[in-house]
Amino acid sequence: MRFTKTLILIIIAICILPFILQLFGVNFGSINLDFSTNGENVNLDHNLQDLILNNLRGTFTHLILEWTAICIGIATAILAFIQYRITNNPTTPIIGGALLCASFIDGFHALAAVKIINSATENENILPFTWALSRIFNCVILIIGVSIILLQKKRMLPKNGRRFVLIVSLFMGSIAYLTVHFTAISKSLPTTIVHNSFITRPYDIIPLILFFFLAVYLLPKFNKKENNVFSSALLWSMIPAIATQMYMAFGSEHLHDSNFNIAHTLKAISYAIPFIGITLDYISTHKKEQIRITALKNAHYAVSQKNKELEQFAFIASHDLQEPLRTVMNFTQLFKEEYSDKLDQNGITYLNFIRQASTRMSLLIKAVFDYSKIGAKHEVTQIKTNKLLKNVIAEMHHVIAESNAEIHFKKLPKIKGQKTELRILFQNLIANAIKFQKEGTTPKIEIKGKDIGDFWEFSIKDNGIGIEKKHQDKIFSMFQRLHTKDVYEGIGIGLTHCLKIVLMHEGKIGVFSEPNKGSEFKFTIKK
Repeated sequence: MRFTKTLILIIIAICILPFILQLFGVNFGSINLDFSTNGENVNLDHNLQDLILNNLRGTFTHLILEWTAICIGIATAILAFIQYRITNNPTTPIIGGALLCASFIDGFHALAAVKIINSATENENILPFTWALSRIFNCVILIIGVSIILLQKKRMLPKNGRRFVLIVSLFMGSIAYLTVHFTAISKSLPTTIVHNSFITRPYDIIPLILFFFLAVYLLPKFNKKENNVFSSALLWSMIPAIATQMYMAFGSEHLHDSNFNIAHTLKAISYAIPFIGITLDYISTHKKEQIRITALKNAHYAVSQKNKELEQFAFIASHDLQEPLRTVMNFTQLFKEEYSDKLDQNGITYLNFIRQASTRMSLLIKAVFDYSKIGAKHEVTQIKTNKLLKNVIAEMHHVIAESNAEIHFKKLPKIKGQKTELRILFQNLIANAIKFQKEGTTPKIEIKGKDIGDFWEFSIKDNGIGIEKKHQDKIFSMFQRLHTKDVYEGIGIGLTHCLKIVLMHEGKIGVFSEPNKGSEFKFTIKK
């Protein structure tokens, strides 16, 4: 969804309409400066009462308009941070934080107007000055926020993104605080209203130029990069923001006059447009997330049903195939024992081939059955990886001692996963690192783990024989062997088990290797 031409024309019309109505004599002001008696004897108390009521009405109108804009700005920031929790895109919270800080300065301006916050100076221009200050701050903080995003060439990892958002938010918050603090303690403030002049508020020219710069240069680039409803809304919110400054800089001469109230109303609208944009973005993101979750649930159900069918098939197949194999193996052994003296050397060799082939077939069937059982229990627990590895090494003590293998690992993370399957994963990868070793070389294995955002990444690096580039995609296929069984034992299913276990944990697995330079297997586990 994007801002259509009709919506843009409506925004422009809203900005121009007050100017046209003023030409026809409509007054949007909350004050009446004409208390002349025209020669009549008017009660001075009545005039004083009218003056007080007009002043209160102007102050009340001003507060309503200011706090409307402030509340919208705060709501926009809250939605931006909520959406960040879903998308992990740091763009929205940075812009949301900029709008939030701008709202804080607006709040200072509103509180100073009713003297809840007192300034060190008695300058009567505290209200128009803080208005101009809040608008300049709004522009500057948006320019900073948008520039930071535009300078980011690629999307950061979630963990780095969170740290980045926190640092930027603290930076912008500090600027807001220092701005309020130094304004409040300043003993003199400049005059910001020039009566009977073409430019009645010179200081409002500064934000006018900055808003124009945002509208023409920065925000179009930002919208092109982000390409969502929020970025589009932020761009078109510049129309009422620029109009606000036009009414103030070239029209407002008094507090609460017609142009003053029009400007404050348009400022609230300029805050409302990004709020509508982030709301629509949030609704869209939430719907997409719900669709994705539903699709994942359906896919998980379909996969679980297929897994059950495969498990049942594997069980039946293994049971039905193992029985005739055992019969062949048993009768082959009996035949050899009873008739070996009647067979020549060729006959005995043939019987040995039959028995070896039958034994290998039995191992392959068992491997398929073991593969089907991986992940059947779905028991996810908190796992201390260091403790798990110590148990794996203890179980492999004989193999490790026989090869004099050296296994090094330091503090590894705690993860969530299926304990038995992860034990098989580490066991297979360590066993391969020991098995596929250069002759006369002591196996050296280094295991590492680190946080990469939404995943834990583990690596198991060895100094073995390595794998050629052309074979690296094949090794995870079932029963895929790169060497004959007389050189390296095995049936070629260990890495297939590893692939299935990693996929069960929503991760990926791959190998980085060169012949005679060792191999490094890397895999990720979803947090």
